[in-house]
Amino acid sequence: MDTVRLQDSEPEITDTLATLLYQEWSDFERWSSKEKIISRLQQRSMGHNEEITLVALESTELLATASIITWELRDDFERKYWLGEVLTAPQHRGKGVASKLIRALVEAASLAGYPALWLYTPDQQGLYRHLGWRSVEEKCVDNERVTVMVYDLGAAGTANDDET
Repeated sequence: MDTVRLQDSEPEITDTLATLLYQEWSDFERWSSKEKIISRLQQRSMGHNEEITLVALESTELLATASIITWELRDDFERKYWLGEVLTAPQHRGKGVASKLIRALVEAASLAGYPALWLYTPDQQGLYRHLGWRSVEEKCVDNERVTVMVYDLGAAGTANDDET
């Protein structure tokens, strides 16, 4: 398995990824059209901002994806960097592929000097706790009850290490 950063020069991977995200979450506004998803992925993949999308590939098959997204939820100014769009293709779930991508993004965020990563999830709290994330609050996002979680990177980027 190869873990690579999504590049603007890879339209076929972007298209496959957009299809996967659309199939999983098209009931939600942010993922309600493949064109919107492709546009966001292209913006993120240009490398001119703080956002990153990683994909896991086996040869040319897309296994999973995860991203660092800025201002995923805009309700707290301190919560700038978010882990989002974490998704594994159905036939590859349960193999730890997304966990590897999450760890790689945590490391990238630490190296970039981000103070923390945030996420929200309706049903994967156990997985994220296992990876060192801490629950902060429960709230409603897009009419869905979710848990907001944080991975504190701290000044040296080593907070949470004793929990993983």
